Amino acid sequence: MNTHKKGFTLVEVLVTISIILVLAGFLSVSASKVKGKAQMAVEVNAARNIVVAYVAEANERYGKLMPGYQSDPEATNLVGEKLYHPVNARYPWRLMPHLEKVKGVMFYNGNEKHLDDPNSDYLVSVLPNLGMNTVFVGGHYGSGSPLRPSKQIVSRVGQFYVDRLSQVYDPAQLIVFASARHGDGQQGNFEVQPPKILNAVWSDRTFEEKAPPSQHGFVDFRWDKRAVAAMIDGSVALLNEKEMRDMRRWSNQAARENDPDYTVKVN
Repeated sequence: MNTHKKGFTLVEVLVTISIILVLAGFLSVSASKVKGKAQMAVEVNAARNIVVAYVAEANERYGKLMPGYQSDPEATNLVGEKLYHPVNARYPWRLMPHLEKVKGVMFYNGNEKHLDDPNSDYLVSVLPNLGMNTVFVGGHYGSGSPLRPSKQIVSRVGQFYVDRLSQVYDPAQLIVFASARHGDGQQGNFEVQPPKILNAVWSDRTFEEKAPPSQHGFVDFRWDKRAVAAMIDGSVALLNEKEMRDMRRWSNQAARENDPDYTVKVN
């Protein structure tokens, strides 16, 4: 009686290893997709909470909107220390007192580390996950503003930005916050810029992750080529690049004129 046990051939071993590697690859891709969807859900929820806080802050001031960029001498950090320009001009430190919590709303998906960094005053001001539509909502009052609100400017171009809730023509469409990325490719930036202001701001090229963030106004289409956008009525949507290029979503005046290619006109 032959009791010799037949072993695996080299070919069989290689085929088995190949099958295992293929299955491992599928599992890795699947796990990555699940993780991506979970992170996207975190951002959608965060966007809803942050825009609700923004509107609540406005209601406390009888409908006056917080400027997108303006120094606030009363802004303080997490330990109560007074902040100075430009750290106190960006929205995070000014909006933070109106949030029930910061982690999971203003900083999440890895950006929480900025809150504990020795240089947190600066990093928190620059790198929140969501950027604000600073030009057309509240107004950008910084020296580097592409269109700084002033009586002289408004007299020439009209009321190009909204600074009161009562001025908003289509609350379900006006973007306040959107997925953002910084100039060095990091997740997060304190502002996002519209496709057009006085002239084109965004590149004609389709969004690419490796392209400079400024080519698409620091908007990050990180969720399967879509960005999270929070509107002033508290609604949140995932918008693709074509949808985000519609100026009616950025500018109150564009919505009034029903002009998706709107630019601010100088008289």
